Amino acid sequence: MSMDPTANEERLQDDLALARAAAGGDPAAWREIYDTTCQPLFNFLCYQTGDRDTARDLLQETYVTALQRLDSFQGEGSLLAWLRAVALRKCLDWRRRAKARLRKLTALARERTPLASSGAEEAFPGLGDGFQAALDRLSSRQRAALLLRELEDLPFADIAEQLGCGEPTARVHYHRACRNMRQWLDEGDDLVFGNAGGAS
Repeated sequence: MSMDPTANEERLQDDLALARAAAGGDPAAWREIYDTTCQPLFNFLCYQTGDRDTARDLLQETYVTALQRLDSFQGEGSLLAWLRAVALRKCLDWRRRAKARLRKLTALARERTPLASSGAEEAFPGLGDGFQAALDRLSSRQRAALLLRELEDLPFADIAEQLGCGEPTARVHYHRACRNMRQWLDEGDDLVFGNAGGAS
């Protein structure tokens, strides 16, 4: 059922007044905006990114940008819709950064583990020629997490930053990579990655 036009117009006017008050430095107005939009915006960002930690980071960025630009809100749509548009732009920027990082990490992976190179053998002693083939089967994020952890010896916090995700998600990518490599390589359960059970 569509909203009554009069009620909708009143709501838009209320949003405009609230935005103007917050833009003018009224902390109560800003608190009301935050309280009424935080959960739907967080849900939206979780859906867009698939990662709660990333969604929290982008939510914070969204509010920082919105607070700086509230005076540009004209009340032509709801305040939530305006904030959602800001959040969407943050998501698009995040995706572009993530893709750039993954391209860089994929290039690093191929550079550090060419089929004829001893780099992989030094990091993973006892592996046969199937290692590169198995590595190539991993998703780009799993491969990057595995190589950054094993070849670069990075803590998960740094891996998460490189991948553009939260630390728990980085851990998931790493452990799934280990699991998949164990499954695909002839060594089976005899393959043990040095940091698989370690702390960050």
